[in-house]
Amino acid sequence: MEHSQHDKLFTRALRMLQILSEDKKVHIDTLVEEFGVNRRTIYRDIKRLHFFPIELQNGYILVPDGFSIEHANLDEDELLIIELAFNSIDTMDKKVQKKISAIRAKLSNPLFFTPYGIKAEAFEKIDMNSELLNKMEDAIKKHNIATVVSHHDIVSIVEPYKIVAFDGFWYLLAKDRSDMKIKTYMLSHIKNFRASLETYSVSESDIDQLLENVHTAWFEDGNQFDVEIKVSKEIADYFKLKKHLPSQEIISKLDNGTLIIKFCVSSDEDIDNLIKAWLPHIEVLKPLRFREKIIQELEEYLQSMKNS
Repeated sequence: MEHSQHDKLFTRALRMLQILSEDKKVHIDTLVEEFGVNRRTIYRDIKRLHFFPIELQNGYILVPDGFSIEHANLDEDELLIIELAFNSIDTMDKKVQKKISAIRAKLSNPLFFTPYGIKAEAFEKIDMNSELLNKMEDAIKKHNIATVVSHHDIVSIVEPYKIVAFDGFWYLLAKDRSDMKIKTYMLSHIKNFRASLETYSVSESDIDQLLENVHTAWFEDGNQFDVEIKVSKEIADYFKLKKHLPSQEIISKLDNGTLIIKFCVSSDEDIDNLIKAWLPHIEVLKPLRFREKIIQELEEYLQSMKNS
């Protein structure tokens, strides 16, 4: 690699760290525009910065709450020079690799120190430089209509919007042209992706707003309904202190400490796991169909346990 390429890489990486120090969050497209490179280059840069407390979420790179990239014995460019130097060392010698890991740990201890214990969600591993991801990124950027071939050879003509993560798994968010509904396609199940020259138009703000209100990969575009639950006093504080879904709304507080809470969801799966995680201190009130479904599933589970 030429010195000019090293310099450009260093400049981009240092600028990323500076932005994150100031703003804690930046969109990939903002970096693409600022540096005049494609998204694949930015993703490669992020991979080179893997030892810094940086996460990739829904098109943004960010520093998780409770962490800082400012409080270290070395400043940002000094840390970056050392990290890039380590990345340039190509060796299979386990002793050398162990030494590098030890040096990294000592250098970055202040960087990673935080009085907060934060558990990051584990994500499915994907190759951001794969041919499949490169094709998707290009089609999303150019607004090209594409053909997706999923497992069982299901063929869909789609408008690809975003590559998103739900519960640690990666999906393509796209509008199915057959029924004009937005759906998710699990990346690991996509066998082939082929972009056409035909283009579509879409508002980026509309897609971002949609993602703000999507809770799971199983959401159903165009379908919304309310779910009301009763939360016992034993766990009421956990719902007072945190919204478990963006649409959560406490509509009543009873004298005995019980809460009546409403959610607006698009599918049963949006809230199914939340309800089951807090049993037996939670009860579905509405809709009746969903209440009966939960009861039936619990009865079947108990019966299977008795028969096992």
